[in-house]
Parts: sequence; structure tokens; C-alpha cells
Amino acid sequence: MEKAAKSQSKGDKKSAKETKSSKAAPGPDKNLQSFEEELNRREVSLIEREIKTIRMQEELDRLRPLSGLYRVVKAMATERRLDSLLDTITRETQTMLKADRCSVFVVDSNVDELWTQVAQGLEGFRMIRIPLGGTSIVAWCARSGDIINIPDAYQDDRFDPDVDKHTGYRTRSVLCVPMLNRSGQVIGVFQVLNKKDGPFTSEDEDWLEGLAAVASGLIEQAQAYQEIERFVDQTLMVLAQTIDKRDPLTAGHSVRVTNYSLLIGQSLIIPDEDIDVLRYSAMMHDYGKIGVPEAILWKNGRLTPEEYEKVQEHARVTFDLLSHLPFTKRLSDVPFVASCHHEKLDGTGYYRGLKGEDIPFLARIIAVADVFDALTSVRHYRNRMPIDKVYEILQQGRDNHFDSRCVDAFLRLPCHQVLGIMESEREKNASDDIDLFGNITWSRLTELVAGAQAKREEEGLVKVFEKMYNFGLPEGYKALD
Repeated sequence: MEKAAKSQSKGDKKSAKETKSSKAAPGPDKNLQSFEEELNRREVSLIEREIKTIRMQEELDRLRPLSGLYRVVKAMATERRLDSLLDTITRETQTMLKADRCSVFVVDSNVDELWTQVAQGLEGFRMIRIPLGGTSIVAWCARSGDIINIPDAYQDDRFDPDVDKHTGYRTRSVLCVPMLNRSGQVIGVFQVLNKKDGPFTSEDEDWLEGLAAVASGLIEQAQAYQEIERFVDQTLMVLAQTIDKRDPLTAGHSVRVTNYSLLIGQSLIIPDEDIDVLRYSAMMHDYGKIGVPEAILWKNGRLTPEEYEKVQEHARVTFDLLSHLPFTKRLSDVPFVASCHHEKLDGTGYYRGLKGEDIPFLARIIAVADVFDALTSVRHYRNRMPIDKVYEILQQGRDNHFDSRCVDAFLRLPCHQVLGIMESEREKNASDDIDLFGNITWSRLTELVAGAQAKREEEGLVKVFEKMYNFGLPEGYKALD
């Protein structure tokens, strides 16, 4: 009996062990159920995440127009130039409405036209002008002052399909919104083409109408600023020309120096904010000559040391006079730059005797332009210098008189551009001849004049140039050596 009890005890332990083992290791059905539950949990999590992403994207899409509107408004504080402002507005509008193209047309009431220089989505940069009384959709919008929303351009009588035939573009949807000034007059039109996900909606109209309200104020402000700049530009040009015309032989000098300087500056890719400083400084660089007696300016012959010293004072007078003009902060460097065009890198220039990097870089540009124009113009005290001799003087002046970067930039200028400026004040209109020099640089022309072997397309250019360069000179003319 005791043996049977032991046997039963072993059986109970075995049964308990099997039960415990059964709990620790579930069967196949249990494993499958657990896997399905985990799979379902992950699937739900992914769906929730996807829904959240979609909602975030919808929210971003909803806020994108507001963001574009903010960036346009922000441009008001940073951009005063009309062209740059229009570029900002059209770029943001195209992004805001998910459109293929956008243009901002501005009304030119003087000629009853709409014009635009910016058409986002178009290659290149060109002025587009449309008659205000024309049949285009933009003109309709400008005349009526109403929003025009066309889902299918080819089903609307106001659309001219010849425009697409001419450009190769396929217009589908069109949205035009007028810009009104404070008096309620139309001053421009937004035109947006081909929304990427279907026709333009009423919500698109609302957003663009709001943007147009903001843009109209900015454009009016930019136009007013442009008028002020035009007035300043013309005033300074008249002042500069007044000084030049004290002596008929120097007439046009300031304008030519300005244009040469701008070509050099553009070749050197100087910052946009420096372009106007360069232009005004070059235009006014000789303004101090108002204090030089005409007897010295008109002297037929070389100047005495005392007379030359008197002429040198014009740089100081230029600074003194220009310092009293109310230049804006952006143009505040003009008096200093203009008065430094006779400084030399080695410190032997006047009137401050500045050296190297102490000379404003813009003044170094003007120095090259000023000397080049002086040497290639007829003066009382000497004749026009042979062009190869002018080249030698520029080369010899490297790093002692001139900044070599400015000399190099001048020499690589397209020859026809240099000649266009050089001959702008001459009696003969040589524009047809100037076009012949469109494929060579100024440096290459000087090489040809000096005797370099002409390539096939360069044959005859030296003869054409010499005829142009020497035109109108007095009989018995002898170039200065």
C-alpha cells in the first residue's frame, strides 16, 4: 500500500508538471491569435499615423497661401525696386496657388497699355506689353475691374488661342484678379495660369484678391520710389553734363565714364546694392571742376605745374559739394567714391594720397574708365591717342596706378559695347559698323590693331575701326605718341 501511495504521488507530480508546462507554452492557436492582435495593433497605428500626416498636409496646404501672403508683405520692408518687387510677388503667387505660370501686369496710363517684365514659368526675361483696349483676358479684367475665373480657356470667347500657337504653350485654366488703388482705380492685374490639380476655386479667388489688395499698395509705393529715383538720376545727370559742357570738347565725358564703369562693374559681378553707388559716383566724379577757371579748362597746350595743381583741386571740391547733397543711406558712399577716382594704388594719386585697399574698389573701377575715356577723346592739349598705345598705358598702370582686376575686366568687355559708348557723342552714326565687332573683345581688337594675324571672321575689322576712330578729326591730324 505504501508503494501504491508513492506511485500515486509521482503521478500527481507528473500531472502538475504537465499542467505547468501547458501554461508556459501555449498551443499553435494561441500563437496565431497573439500574432494577429499585434498585427492589428500595428496596422491601426499606421493608419492613425497616415491620417495624422494627411491632416498635417491639409493644414500645410491651408496655411501655404497665408505664408505666401506673409512673404509678400515682408518684401515691403526689404524691397523698394519695382522689378524686384514684382518678381517676389509673382514667385510667391505661383507657389501659393500651385499654378504653372503667374504674371503681374501693371497699367501704364500714359500709353494705355498693360506691361509686365516678370512671367514666372517663362524662360528668359522680356517685356510684355498688351493694349488696354485689346481683346485679351488681362485687358478685359483691367477694364471691367472684375475677377475672371475660366476653368477651360478654349471654351471661353475671350481667350485667343493664337497666343498658344505662337508660344507653344497650352493654356487650360485662367484666373485674373484686378489690383485697385485707394481710389478704386485698376492699376494692374494678376494673371495665373493652369492650376496643377484642376480649375481655380473660389478659395483661390479669395486668396488672390487678398494678395492683390496688399500688392497694389506695395506697387504704388515702389512706383513712387521709382519716380523719386528717376528724378534724382536725371538731376545728377544734368548737373554732370553742365560741367562737361563748359568745354565743348569734354561734352559727354561723364556719361561715357559712367557707362564704361557700369560695364566693368557688371563684368566683375559687383553686388546689386553697389551698382547705383557706382553709377552716381562715376556720373559726378568731375563735379568739382565747377571750381576750375575756364582759362585753365580751355587752355590750348600743356598745363603749368600751378595750373595742374589747380585742376587737382577738383577732387576735393567734388567731395565737399557732394557731401552737402541729401543722399540716402544706400547712396551715402557716393561723395567719397566720386572724389577718389584720381587715387593710385601706389599712393601717388590725389587728393588724399590713399594707397591700396584704402581706395574704394568702386573708385578703382572709375579710374580705369576715366583714363580710358580721356585718352580716347580729343582734348585741347592733345589729340586722340592710338588705341594700341592706350592699351600699353593700361597695362603699364597695373598694380601701381590701376587695380589689375579692373583692367582685366575692361579688356575682356565685348568690343561692340565699348565702341557703342566711345562713339555715342560723335557726329557720325556708326551703329551699323559697330555691329561688325560683336564677336571679339576689346583686348582682341587692340591685338589686331597692333598687327596680330586676323582670323577669317576678323578680316577687315582694323580698317573699319580706324576709319571710325579717326572720323571727323581735323586735316593734318597727327595722333599723340
